[in-house]
Amino acid sequence: MNTNDSISTKTNRAKKMMLWFGMISMSMTFAGLTSAYVVSSSRADWIQQIELPFAFTLSTLLIVMSSATFYGALKMLKADRIKETQGLLLITLGLALTFVYFQFQGFKGIIDQGYSNKKEWKPNRVKRKDRM
Repeated sequence: MNTNDSISTKTNRAKKMMLWFGMISMSMTFAGLTSAYVVSSSRADWIQQIELPFAFTLSTLLIVMSSATFYGALKMLKADRIKETQGLLLITLGLALTFVYFQFQGFKGIIDQGYSNKKEWKPNRVKRKDRM
């Protein structure tokens, strides 16, 4: 790195380095989760087949639609069409809130199917002697 480089050149180098750091971190996370899945799937208490509630299908569609409206809002903003931008951002917010609602409904459905370990959970309580 040359000390005579412009600020924008240094900023671009820093951004590129952070991009590489992020990509490598995501790859390592994916590899770790895949490894955990492979190791855990051989356990005796592993769930073989689970039927996902329909709420997850709806939430997937909602997040895709939300991404599309957000992208549209960005395009409208670049075209300096503020009213359309505001409208699309409001639609995006509504879709995002609806997505969160259906995520909660989906996980409630999973728990209602009996895939909860709530009965087995025991808090780890440490007994302390009172100090005086």
